[in-house]
Amino acid sequence: MKRFGKKTWLWAVLGVFVAAVFVLSYLIAGNAISGKEPVKIRIRKGWSLRQLADSMSEKAGLKHPGVFVFFAEKAGYSIPKPCTIILSYGDNIYGIIRELKANRNQTVNVTIQGSMDAESISKLFASRLEVDADSFLAMLKSPAALKSYGFNDTTWAALFIPNTYNLYASTETPELLKRMVKEYDDFWNSKRIQRSIIQRLTSKEVITLASIVTKESNKTDEYEKIAGVYLNRLRKGMLLQADPTVVFARGKAGRVWASDLAIQSPYNTYIHPGLPPGPICIPNLQSIEAVLNYKQHNYLYFCAKSDFSGYHDFAINLADHNRNAAAFHRAMNERGIK
Repeated sequence: MKRFGKKTWLWAVLGVFVAAVFVLSYLIAGNAISGKEPVKIRIRKGWSLRQLADSMSEKAGLKHPGVFVFFAEKAGYSIPKPCTIILSYGDNIYGIIRELKANRNQTVNVTIQGSMDAESISKLFASRLEVDADSFLAMLKSPAALKSYGFNDTTWAALFIPNTYNLYASTETPELLKRMVKEYDDFWNSKRIQRSIIQRLTSKEVITLASIVTKESNKTDEYEKIAGVYLNRLRKGMLLQADPTVVFARGKAGRVWASDLAIQSPYNTYIHPGLPPGPICIPNLQSIEAVLNYKQHNYLYFCAKSDFSGYHDFAINLADHNRNAAAFHRAMNERGIK
């Protein structure tokens, strides 16, 4: 039996060591991501390292999740912190762990947009923050849940001023609501409050009317004129007869038919005078400013143009309005719009 000398054993040990270093270097310094496109990973509060590794493996193609967990623990990153991280092809485990330890992306931008309803804003917050969508939606629909903040299930939309907010990814519902109240108070400064008084509306009523304006048109350059029509009708004691309130009461989008005008709902402004109980959506900023600063005119009616440009024909009297409405309905029928 042939025996190995000391030099042979040394070379064997050295070879194993070199191989180990090579493998180790490959595992922590080589490309750890198989996905070709950059992927944003959101780290949730309470995640374990294993959950984080599994998420990175599923969404970005992390090649060796077990190796990541092992070296993350050795590097002192044993408890993931809520944040976001972008993983790209070519990233290595060492760099990923270093990025996570730096935790530079603790905050996220959350953009509240006009026209959002309760379901869409609940999903938005749940996708960016530590908020449960179903629980948040239930809160918005609860008559008492927002009472301490000065809102309820009909006025909640007035609380959320459209804007982009930078928030901690770990933000939960109580902190979110406190921030929104602060933004609401900042938005309703003395100048805007004075304008609302001039229009003989409370801030919540301004938001309610602005929500109707938002739903009436996507042409912001005619918002002031539309707002003026509704303010003129309110001051004359006329029914608003706003189609968007009927659509809201009906609960589904689509063409408004004569039968819809009799829907029994406090939001149906064809049968109930004044403004509806609350906003029918989160209005956009342009519509809020349009209500506060509309240019005075004598129009009492408006109807979508028959050319489907998205603009409206305005009228002072009912006869002119009926002609405009008839032209629009003929155009809808010709196009088979239901």
